[in-house]
Amino acid sequence: MGDNSPRNIGLPMLIVVLMSICLFSFSGIAYSTARHSYEQSISMVERTKNYYGACNEAEEMLSSLKEVPAEGATYNFPFGSAMDEVLVSVVPGEGGTGYKITGWVIADTASWEAPTSAGDTSSGGGGGPQGPQSPDAGPQAPAE
Repeated sequence: MGDNSPRNIGLPMLIVVLMSICLFSFSGIAYSTARHSYEQSISMVERTKNYYGACNEAEEMLSSLKEVPAEGATYNFPFGSAMDEVLVSVVPGEGGTGYKITGWVIADTASWEAPTSAGDTSSGGGGGPQGPQSPDAGPQAPAE
């Protein structure tokens, strides 16, 4: 009799199944990474467009500027999700004509502080890994 019994196909079939699982896992990870990179690049394109739009606004405003206060001035131009802005600082030019740009920076207008301890609710609602807590969620004395 030959050695063609069904028990001999077990190991090769197990190897094929394991390799298939590995290939599906790797393809899922590759797709997920590519999708994330694509979404991030789209977000970066939008942010760049918004930034250059704010820069163009600043240049248009500066070109129409007639007079700068003697102590100088700072103008802001928000862009993006209202968390960033272009800050342009100018001072009067030499001889009293025109102006001189002393600063052109991007400033982050959003602020967030992490709580220093689990019971600290003074910095924006408190919380921690469990999420925000109500102001009265701190330790309480037992009722008598």
